[in-house]
Amino acid sequence: MAPILLTPELIQRIIYFLIRDWTRNGHPLRQGVGKYAAVSPLWQDTIERRTFATLYLDLERLSEVNSIVTSRRRRYVHDILLEVVLPWPGPRQNPEKDKEKLRNNRALQATFEAFLQSLSQWSADELHPGGIGLRVFAPLPVEKRLDSPSWRGERGPMWKRRYAESVLELTDPARILQHSPVVAISEIKIDRPSFEDRHISAVAMCTLLAKLPAAKQVHVNWWKWRRFPRMRTDLADALSRINHTIDDFDICDDSYSSMSRSQVPPATTLSSEGEDGLSRAFRILSQRLKTLYIDGIIVSDELFVPRTLSVHMAEPRWERLVTFHLCYPPVTPSGEWLFVPDPNASDDSEDENSIINDWMSTTSSQEPRSDRCIATPAMQQFYIAAGRAALQMPALEDMTLVAGLDVGLGVDDEYWHKFWYHAERSTAEALWTSSSGFVPDDEVLECWRKVPRKYLKGELEVEISSDPNAA
Repeated sequence: MAPILLTPELIQRIIYFLIRDWTRNGHPLRQGVGKYAAVSPLWQDTIERRTFATLYLDLERLSEVNSIVTSRRRRYVHDILLEVVLPWPGPRQNPEKDKEKLRNNRALQATFEAFLQSLSQWSADELHPGGIGLRVFAPLPVEKRLDSPSWRGERGPMWKRRYAESVLELTDPARILQHSPVVAISEIKIDRPSFEDRHISAVAMCTLLAKLPAAKQVHVNWWKWRRFPRMRTDLADALSRINHTIDDFDICDDSYSSMSRSQVPPATTLSSEGEDGLSRAFRILSQRLKTLYIDGIIVSDELFVPRTLSVHMAEPRWERLVTFHLCYPPVTPSGEWLFVPDPNASDDSEDENSIINDWMSTTSSQEPRSDRCIATPAMQQFYIAAGRAALQMPALEDMTLVAGLDVGLGVDDEYWHKFWYHAERSTAEALWTSSSGFVPDDEVLECWRKVPRKYLKGELEVEISSDPNAA
C-alpha cells in the first residue's frame, strides 16, 4: 500500500493544532514542543517559526541567546520581550532605600548593556523583513502566597504604593552610548505598565533608542513627570542623541490629569539663558519624523521655532512630518499659566463651580477641577509660532493642539481649548474651539492662511466654534 502523502499546508495545520495548549487562555505553545522538530525538515522549520516568533529575554538568557537563536533562526523572530529582573526588595511596608534603588538601577543598566552586546551581532540580512518589535518591562516581586486565593489582586497595589515615588534609571547612560548599534529592532515600546510592573525612566528608554537606528515606531511613557522634574533636562539630552529617522514617535504621561490654578505650577525648567531644552530637543527630533504625538508634557514656543533666529540661520524644516498632535498642560516651562480666570464669568457660573468644587473636595481620587478660564496673550504667540512651523511642513496633513483644561467629570460645563488644522488635496481648514470664546488675532490668521497658499495653492477655511466636539 502506497504511503499517504500530505501537502505542506495540511502538515502545517496539523502542527499548529498539535503544539498549542487549547485548555489555556490565549492557547500558548505547549511545553516541550521542540521534540516534534526532529520528525522532518518541514516539521522543524514550521515549529521553529512559531517557537522563535516571540523571544523572552532577560540578563541570564542574553548570555546564551546567540548560541540558541542562530543566524538561520533569527528570521523567525517577530517580537522580543525584554525583562529587567530586579533583586529581591526589602519589606513592602518600608520605603525603598537608596541602596535598594541603586541595586535596581544597576540591574536595568546591566540588562540594557547585555542586550546591546548580544543583539548587535545580528545583521540586517538575517532578520525578518518586517523587523523586530521590542517591549521592555520590569515585573514587581512575585510573592508565593498560595494560601490566599486573592494574592495576585493584593500584591500589585501594595507594591505600587511602595514605588510611588520611584522609577528605574540608568546608572551610567554614557556606557550605553559606547556600545555598537542594534539594527534588528524596528519598533520599541514602553507602554503603561500593568499593576505588576515597575516604571522605567523615559530617559533610559530614549538612551537605548539612540542605539537602535532601525527603530521606526517608538512609544515612550514619561510617567508622572511632575514628580521627576529633574529628568526634563536629562530627557532633552537623551533625545539629542537620537540621530536616525523615525516614522512615528509617541511620548506621553499616561498618569496626567488636567492642571488647575489651585495647584502650584512646576518650578521653572529653563536654562540659565532662558532656553527650554526639552522643547528644543523635540523640535529637532520632529524634523526627522512622519508622526509626532506629545501628550501631557509641558512645552513652549521653542517646540516650533528657535528662541533666537539670527539672519544667517535657516528656518527649521519638517520635510517628512504628516501628523502633529500635542496635548499640553496649561502652563509654560517657566511656571506661567496660559489660561487665567475669566473676569466676566457670571455669578451663577461661580456658584455652580463652587458646588462642583465642594463635591470635588470629598473625592480624593480626583484633582481639583480647572477654573472657568480664558487664554492669555501668550496663546496668540503660541499659534503664531505653530503657524510659522507649519509654513516649513510641506507634507503636513493634520495638526492638533489641545490644552489640558478638563478633567473629564462628565458634567455639562466642561472647559476646553482646541485647535485643529487639516489639509487634503487642494483644501485646508483651521478650527479654533473653546469654552471661553477665544478668537485668534489677525496676525495669527494671516500666518495660517499662508500655509495652504504655499503648498496647496488654495485658501484657508477658518471656523471659530464653541462646540467641544467640533474638532
